[in-house]
Amino acid sequence: MNVSKFGPKLAGAGGFINVSQNAKKVIFVGTFGAGKLRIALEGGKLAVLQEATQRKFVQAVEHVTFSGAYATARGQGVLYVTERCVFALRADGLELIEIAPGIDIDRDILALMDFKPLIRAIRR
Repeated sequence: MNVSKFGPKLAGAGGFINVSQNAKKVIFVGTFGAGKLRIALEGGKLAVLQEATQRKFVQAVEHVTFSGAYATARGQGVLYVTERCVFALRADGLELIEIAPGIDIDRDILALMDFKPLIRAIRR
């Protein structure tokens, strides 16, 4: 995960590394994608009105400020909560564990990731 460098912009990690590596469990909360995302709730279901312009779930990042491999080796619990789904970091990879009502797994999640997450039992 990269929380400190975005293209040519270097924001710096601040105390993020110390806090995230020393916590027993880390929960990252944010949108599934970056840039221009527009969503709405319609009849109790999430509707994506305009998709984000940049992917966040990619194979590799330019600058690593949180290592999933290191967290897994330490037995640290890690969740990634987005507006449309929730992932849990497992020893064998990133597992999709929950999908928001109204979200299509293929169109709204898998098609917008650079890799396929583990899919076992998904809460809806």
